[in-house]
Amino acid sequence: MRIVALLFLILTSFYSVAQEPFLTFDHNVNTLGKKATQLFSAVFPENNTFLIFVEDKKQLSVYQFDENGQETAEGFSFPNFAKKYPNIGGYIHQGDTYTLFLSTLNKKKWAIVTLDFKHKSFDLKETKLEIKGDRVLESLTYNGKHYLFTIQRDTSTFEVYVLGPKGMLTTKEFSFESTDFGEGRRTIPNLDRLLQNTFTKDATIIDSDSPIALESSKQKIKFYQDKALVTLTIDASKRQTYYLQFDLENNTSSEQTIAKASFDKDILSAKSNSFIFEDKLFVLKTSSDEMDFSIYNLDSMKNLASFSARKGTPITFKNTPIIQEGGEFDSYRELEKTSKFLRKVASSNPAIAVFKEDDNYIITLGATKEITKNGPMFIYGTGLAGAVVGGLITGLGNAMYYQYNAYTYTKSARFQMVLDSDLQFVPDAEIPLNSFDNIKEFTQETSPRVIQTVFKLNDSYIWGALDSKNNSINFFRF
Repeated sequence: MRIVALLFLILTSFYSVAQEPFLTFDHNVNTLGKKATQLFSAVFPENNTFLIFVEDKKQLSVYQFDENGQETAEGFSFPNFAKKYPNIGGYIHQGDTYTLFLSTLNKKKWAIVTLDFKHKSFDLKETKLEIKGDRVLESLTYNGKHYLFTIQRDTSTFEVYVLGPKGMLTTKEFSFESTDFGEGRRTIPNLDRLLQNTFTKDATIIDSDSPIALESSKQKIKFYQDKALVTLTIDASKRQTYYLQFDLENNTSSEQTIAKASFDKDILSAKSNSFIFEDKLFVLKTSSDEMDFSIYNLDSMKNLASFSARKGTPITFKNTPIIQEGGEFDSYRELEKTSKFLRKVASSNPAIAVFKEDDNYIITLGATKEITKNGPMFIYGTGLAGAVVGGLITGLGNAMYYQYNAYTYTKSARFQMVLDSDLQFVPDAEIPLNSFDNIKEFTQETSPRVIQTVFKLNDSYIWGALDSKNNSINFFRF
């Protein structure tokens, strides 16, 4: 394996003419005898700044830049709390300070770290939440506060813990006790029992403004955030998708259910998932015999379009071959039979990903499994940058890097389709490259072990890597 420095030098010398350099700076804060292990970022549109963090075993070094890549404050270091608080919940900016919300993996204990560039100092506050047996889901930030969503044990009531820069503030309660999450089954009297019975516990936060990997969208519980409005979709049921909304400003909530297609043989192997994009809900249901893909308007819940396929017949609404990539095949192969695709999706984690190019919807349908390839799957895995697997939150740049890695290093069986603005299939359409595709092509000679990061700044994506030989960090704009 080539050494990291050589890989980076080859990469930058070969591609620098074609790709726009954005920023180069030296990581020089208290680096003597310390080996960097992580590189991650946080973007703050409200004051047009971003932070670059470099982590080693003992400390975090942080640097501040404006949107043009100009350093606006001298960098400094503070202790690395990753061993005790390995999960990053989110970041906020207030006045001259930046605050990090860090937690244990179970999110019951939190460290709130406030960074002051003017005095090159930090302040640490620790708090323990009285969660007890509640089901902990995800956390997100809004208006200078951090919100942790939980479900009270054996109920359909959400308890939301609100934290600020100085610690625990209050809690909010949202009740859905009148909703029949068991669909008439007395053995499932509430939402907590539904999630328990279907072994669905992991949640993820989706940022639809960026390309989405199937690995990111496979979870049955998804959060979507539009300022104070938080939407939660739950696909723990084969019969319907539960669509819950929370208004953090007015402390109100609402719910709807969207029925899923019924199969001739709605057997145990049938699985489903959904994805929100714009004002539409995209729903995929599969079994080893058939699949249904339907699109609904979220305001009216009207079915806008449906596509179906059965084993033994070709899939007539795809613009690419059925691709299997990753895992033991390591690279790429094409599946000719619909039955093979249906079996792989039904035995795995069905998922949908949607993005838009001009007026066309580019949709990926398939399934995914996490893989390892002679070592760690991604850079993340330990340390502060490593624990973020689901927290796609405003300002949380390393979550963008997780999403990019998920897009790049996932074992999946999938195909893509193109729909026009009227949701009509476009048979001869070509699939355009998105920003992650361009970065992947640019970095194709770079080992996954290279310390790197990806974040979004305004309308551009920024990719950067650390040259461990001389502690130089180089960024390129896409």
